[in-house]
Amino acid sequence: MIKRYAVTFIILLFSLNSVLSQKVPSQRPKLLLFILVDQLNTEQIVAFRDQFSDNGFNRLINGGSFFRNTSHAGGSSYMGTNLATIATGAHPSTHGIISDWWFDQIRSKEVHAAYGDIVNIKEGIKQYPSTQSLMSSTITDELKWMTNGKARVASIGLNQDHLIWSAGHNPDYIYELNNSSGDFDLVQSTDSALTAPTWVKKFNRKDLLSTYSNREWGPVKDLNQYYQMRFFSDERSNNHAFIYSLAKQEGDGAYIPVIHSPYGNKIIRDFAMSQIINEEYGQDNIPDILTLHFTSRTVHGKQSGMFSAETQDMLLRLDMEIADILKTVDDEVGLENTLVALTSIAAPQRNLAESQKHKIPTGVFSGEKAASLTNLFLMAKYGQGKWVMTYNDAQLYLNHKLIEERKVDLKEIKQEAADFLSDMQGIAYAVPVEELNYSASDINSLKSLKLNYYPNRSGDIAIKIRPGWYEELNDGKKINRAWSASHLPLIFFGWKVNPQNVYQAISATRIAPTICSFLEIPFPNGCESEPLPGLTY
Repeated sequence: MIKRYAVTFIILLFSLNSVLSQKVPSQRPKLLLFILVDQLNTEQIVAFRDQFSDNGFNRLINGGSFFRNTSHAGGSSYMGTNLATIATGAHPSTHGIISDWWFDQIRSKEVHAAYGDIVNIKEGIKQYPSTQSLMSSTITDELKWMTNGKARVASIGLNQDHLIWSAGHNPDYIYELNNSSGDFDLVQSTDSALTAPTWVKKFNRKDLLSTYSNREWGPVKDLNQYYQMRFFSDERSNNHAFIYSLAKQEGDGAYIPVIHSPYGNKIIRDFAMSQIINEEYGQDNIPDILTLHFTSRTVHGKQSGMFSAETQDMLLRLDMEIADILKTVDDEVGLENTLVALTSIAAPQRNLAESQKHKIPTGVFSGEKAASLTNLFLMAKYGQGKWVMTYNDAQLYLNHKLIEERKVDLKEIKQEAADFLSDMQGIAYAVPVEELNYSASDINSLKSLKLNYYPNRSGDIAIKIRPGWYEELNDGKKINRAWSASHLPLIFFGWKVNPQNVYQAISATRIAPTICSFLEIPFPNGCESEPLPGLTY
């Protein structure tokens, strides 16, 4: 009998120790770690998964809620548009960031979404980015309001033009890795003098980019096991070597070679961990938000789409950086107190040559040429003049001033221009924007155009290019305008999150209300979606 009691006591003791050793999550997350990756889709994660470690992407996938098919309503090629949607829970038709720039008919000026009048940019007038044109509050704005400014918000990455949208209207710090100096520049903060903290100055004095620029970049694993070598080896002409010099260049953009190698992501990781430790993020019961912008985009090698060896190597090494970040967060804050959210800013593009090789319907459309031809068509009917004011991002802007002076019916000329464009090769739809208000919502292509329409910013005619077609820009670059940016990954991990794989398609507008629910703060005031169900236990 005594022996049986002793065994029972020992079992109870072990059970008690086990319970006491378990980490109990905080009532709400103390830290939101937002990881945003440019040029990442679900297909890449699946294809490279067996080469990822257990502690980076796979740790997030296996231990978190993995949504495989997150999408943005198609439209702009400007990443700031998608970032604004993620931050506000609203489509561009509500948050207003329809593109990188638009034509203001009232002032007859081109206006940049982040920098204001484009004429100032062309004249070299130094400007800092602003979210003044963002018409909705963001996750960070609502957290700031709810905590009376005590919550801390920071955003770190390579491009200030993109960083601002995830940081909201009133961030504590936005840091951009300067590709000329190699320093992290403070481009926006609550400090009007833009004075970086002492720890940032010390970090910059380490001159890490100079150290990294003395290195070479080669594959981190056996190149023959990379996806491209297994399935697309013929695309690496003459056994194109995978070894690149990262040496510093002369003049502006001196550090571009190293920043757009895996070392760019590495130094962002280093800086982020310093931010967490020095600023003591997540150390009290007031949630803080830290957003990190990474990329798989590189300037090295002859890129062949999303499965190039260089792209895969970027992601394999980013996997290591994510693993290190998770370890630091666990040590400093505790993953049980941290909500990690990872998603893609934009999907990588399929290579044009690949589409042609595999007989996928494709072609190349030039918006500038289409605008010029439309202007010639309108001149033939209405006389000499610049009837088409400008073209940008699949939107055509007509010259309202000239139309009014010639007493031409605006509605009529819009329809004529749209009909003319509709006959061009590569265009699926060309629609006067007024018609979008009456378009059938069950036609996805028109619904997509409608969700990207914002009064006084959008063009007079919205253009939808055929699926699989590319648009050639002025610099010769070809971009793929997908009907909708789909198959993007979204992962929630950490604080009270249930492990699960979700194949159902979801809108990126659901990210913001989900996070706000976890943080117990109001949704952004333009939010158009509901939180995702079943994520927490």
